[in-house]
Amino acid sequence: MPRLERPAPSVFNALLDPLGQRSAQRRTRRMEDPQAVAQDYLQYMLSDYEERRGQGHRNWRDLCPVYAFALTTHAADWPRGGEADTSGELAEHWDQMRGQSRLNWAQAQPVVEDAWRALDHIPAAAVRPLLQ
Repeated sequence: MPRLERPAPSVFNALLDPLGQRSAQRRTRRMEDPQAVAQDYLQYMLSDYEERRGQGHRNWRDLCPVYAFALTTHAADWPRGGEADTSGELAEHWDQMRGQSRLNWAQAQPVVEDAWRALDHIPAAAVRPLLQ
């Protein structure tokens, strides 16, 4: 089983909604630089969260642990795919790391997979500081 690094607690705080009061300001800043999402995992998280929140499906307390889980499993180079063994191990680790998220693995898995795809295109040097 790969060793998982812990995500930086200052970045992944499920109790602080990053889009709370300033969502219009952040949306404007992001529109100025459309490539920011592809180069920065924090920008990806905010953009993805804003989209999912806009659809009325999720809140930050549920999604923040999913983004942190995606980051740590991607950094540990976990195998991907629909194999039952891999999916079962990931589900087991999700149950251990989910914190206060109310999402079960079936709900979290698509968000994790989307985040993995984003992380595939973000330079490792930009991701490394987010891990302790």
